[in-house]
Amino acid sequence: MRNCPLITEIRMESTCVGKHKLQEDCLVVNSHVKFLYLASNSCLNDESVKMIASVCPNLEIIDFSCCKRVSVGAVEVLLRCCKIQRMDLAGYRRELSQFQFRVNFQVPTLFLLNLSWCRISDQDLSLISKNCYNLKELNLDYCHEITDNGVKQVVKNCNQLRMLSLYSCEEVSCDVVAWMVFERPSLRKIIPPKFYNSGIASEKDFFWGRGCLLCLSEKEKHKWKEESSFLERRL
Repeated sequence: MRNCPLITEIRMESTCVGKHKLQEDCLVVNSHVKFLYLASNSCLNDESVKMIASVCPNLEIIDFSCCKRVSVGAVEVLLRCCKIQRMDLAGYRRELSQFQFRVNFQVPTLFLLNLSWCRISDQDLSLISKNCYNLKELNLDYCHEITDNGVKQVVKNCNQLRMLSLYSCEEVSCDVVAWMVFERPSLRKIIPPKFYNSGIASEKDFFWGRGCLLCLSEKEKHKWKEESSFLERRL
């Protein structure tokens, strides 16, 4: 970044970022960088992420998906980068004994968050929903520890929520889907915990009449993902 002071986007997916310790005296603050894609960097850790946050204060989009050693460092990004809008943390982190993502400060600019495969609890989800209250899209696929209580906190606190994905959230009941549609009229798309649930499928047209699409098959889910283009769309 020292040689490219006006660069706005950096893509370094599947590289060796984090393999070697970053030297702080070599880092230069660059306020022009807005988009940072670091997916699938298995060596990237929290220490490196904190340094990145300190030199890219105006980040808007960041992708840490499949970065198996990143957890609390992502929280530091939210704290230091006051313009952050989209963050992707998808991916199972088997190297970490505990996934730490406790957002105990307000992040009003964040509106897209992907936590699929992350080991978060209802308590974590409650903090996220209270402090990231402008979330419009939240992906919680394969978050096996969250329950109806955590999901209800999100729906109650995020009054602009439009898309919510709960696929394979084993502790979340399909019954909560109907409650979500009535409780949060802003919802437009939902992927329920399980597909082909006859109870939900029979009410799909009714929910559609309220302006909310239920994705009840893998085909519908993938179509939604393609249309959403989680981190690629620009505002």
